[in-house]
Amino acid sequence: MNVNAKQLAKLALIFFGLLFLVCIWLGRRQSQPLPEIEGEKMTVEDVEILLDALGVSVSLSEADRTQQGASYLTYGQYEEICRQIGKEEWQLPDYIDRYEPEQALLKEDWYKAFRILLAYLDTESTIWETTVFVLKIDSEKAEAYTENGAMQGPSAYCSSAFTENELQEMKVFVKGNTLLTIVEVLPEDHYLGSVWVMETSDGVIDCFYHQTVFQAVISETAREKIPDREQIADLTFREGKIVGVEGKKEKIHGKLLRASTQEMEIEGYGVYEVADALEIYKLYGSLKTLALSDLKVGYADTDYVVEKGKVYACLVSEPQKADQIRVLLKNTASGSNFHEKVGISVDGEKVHIRTDQMTVGERRSYRSANLTDKVSLEFTGSTRNDHAYRGTIECLRMEQGIVVVNELPLEEYLYAVVPSEMPASYPEEALKAQAVCARTYAYRYILHAGLPELGAHVDDTTAYQVYHNIEENAATTTAVKETDGMLLTYDGEAAGNYYYSTSCGAGTNVVSWQGGNGEDISYMQAERVSAVSADAGEESEGGGAEPGEVEPNAEALREEEVFRQFITEVHEEDLEKEEPWYRWKYCVEELDEKKLIARLKERYEKAPANILSKAGEDYYVSEPIEKPGKIKNLTITKRGAGGVAEELTVEMEKAVIKVLSEYNIRYVLCDGKSQVIRQDDSAVNAQTLIPSGFFVLDPVFSSGKGEENVVGYTLSGGGYGHGVGMSQNGAKAFANKDASYEQILGMFYPGCTLMHSEELCEKYF
Repeated sequence: MNVNAKQLAKLALIFFGLLFLVCIWLGRRQSQPLPEIEGEKMTVEDVEILLDALGVSVSLSEADRTQQGASYLTYGQYEEICRQIGKEEWQLPDYIDRYEPEQALLKEDWYKAFRILLAYLDTESTIWETTVFVLKIDSEKAEAYTENGAMQGPSAYCSSAFTENELQEMKVFVKGNTLLTIVEVLPEDHYLGSVWVMETSDGVIDCFYHQTVFQAVISETAREKIPDREQIADLTFREGKIVGVEGKKEKIHGKLLRASTQEMEIEGYGVYEVADALEIYKLYGSLKTLALSDLKVGYADTDYVVEKGKVYACLVSEPQKADQIRVLLKNTASGSNFHEKVGISVDGEKVHIRTDQMTVGERRSYRSANLTDKVSLEFTGSTRNDHAYRGTIECLRMEQGIVVVNELPLEEYLYAVVPSEMPASYPEEALKAQAVCARTYAYRYILHAGLPELGAHVDDTTAYQVYHNIEENAATTTAVKETDGMLLTYDGEAAGNYYYSTSCGAGTNVVSWQGGNGEDISYMQAERVSAVSADAGEESEGGGAEPGEVEPNAEALREEEVFRQFITEVHEEDLEKEEPWYRWKYCVEELDEKKLIARLKERYEKAPANILSKAGEDYYVSEPIEKPGKIKNLTITKRGAGGVAEELTVEMEKAVIKVLSEYNIRYVLCDGKSQVIRQDDSAVNAQTLIPSGFFVLDPVFSSGKGEENVVGYTLSGGGYGHGVGMSQNGAKAFANKDASYEQILGMFYPGCTLMHSEELCEKYF
């Protein structure tokens, strides 16, 4: 026998030896089956839910489904899923040493494999894992009401396992707003602070928490502490039952003077810290959980549940007319909310107060003994024209200085707002329209205070509405009185009505202006402000018209060439064509690059999401601006409805910057020294903003050899203000055409209706 034959014989012996050992092993396995593993099993229902959410289609054999424990996924079915997916490189776990083919797979083993599938198949992370506490299950609607984590409120659910786990905290898989499956019911106790207990009966309590009414059984060990009905209590849950109860009975009632996430000041009681578990409940009408912003500063409509110097719950117990407003009087000299000293004259007596004369937290109030007399104020460096205030003046000493708030009836507040916002010489019906707009604007802030931490609904500047810049006037006061209590409403609530000075012949919408805030603002649409619109109640025809055909509507003005032709001409049908601000030019003859870049950086600090730097071909990120170099070009690269500039692209040597939103664009392009030349040839200084976002931009480049840089630019524009809602000069022109204030408001706020505040209050509350 030669060498090769010997080697072959040796290899054959090795092969048959190994084969013999395999046969012995298989024989042993058949004779000694693997034991059933203890633990929670994975259901076929949940597997199918998860695979369907992933978009994976597999077919499980009917034979496997009829094995013992048919509702659970068997190891044989798991292998079948792995084979059908057919991705060996994914290295899905092999559990051959743990299970027989007919044995049910444990949850922990399935989810180990599923997370690998997620990594490969759900690259956009549409399916994710989170923790929720389920307050209630509505099996008819297939909704689970959860209170914590990323999922709060009613959510659809898929797995039938949710119906067996009310009042339990659990890890779940979620897709969109749908709960898919329960990964694990957690054994830890779950705590709910400041729950509103509605009823108690036979060891069962009816509760309300985070917009959800639910029932809970109290365990035997906790029944000696069963809370009273209509009380705030802290509850601890374990295995679906209440095992711990701590009632909170101490309450106080008073006028809310100011509120923040850290503290509340309640008249007659002082300052209380806000507890982490603060809950706010509306108890009249339909039961509702409120936000901190829903508390009405300046009103005594709430009971406060307190303990050890903290507010744990607010119980809003009765509706209010919302007819008083609190106005922060700013320091116009410094632009601050705080004053170093204030002079006060009331009923013939005069006092001066300084910060060093008051202790932090001290509050002083001043009001005339006569209802028709006013309180006069002196502020250092004030730019106000009217210093005599109706109502009450409050001075609060805070760390930063003295806060001055004027509290007075809403209608009397309007006496000093309307003339400050619209010239009293305007037609009566325009003044009435302005009064309704100003009242509606203020009413919304009474319901949701703009400056609750300072104890005010609004301030007296253009950040809200200008107040006391012009003295009260008989014409504007008459307009307020003749529209007494009338509000502009949409869908049963006070409308978010904005207004501005002058249109360019078209307005824009809230989305183009500031992106919207999630509320229904369909009444804030871009419209042509023209005689055609006024007469017909609709915008002029020509949505897709070419330049030179018919007058384009507001949507067509998104196109650069259409808008350029529109804004560089006077249109006879435009209501405001005679107004100085209808058309204007702004010429920056010598570009100050450092100033423009500094303004870009300022806006980045204020609104980083709206100042973006190019990081790839079509990819922009929000990041600090370093040293971008010379400016190579300036371009308006996107327009909103009505033609308003929505996106400015600044091309530089070492960076490309996009400026988003009309306010930021108006700020960046204003050099603070060039003048605006209006169509009547009058010149106006523009120190902070250019007049509007309705303009075309023409850069001026350096002449001569070498690379071209921007050395200046010209803006040809029209209108004054943001362009959303009512144009005040448009209202004037419309009133001069004998339109009523109802018709004026109908033109600028289509879909809105007029309603008296008392009627709205009844519906709202």
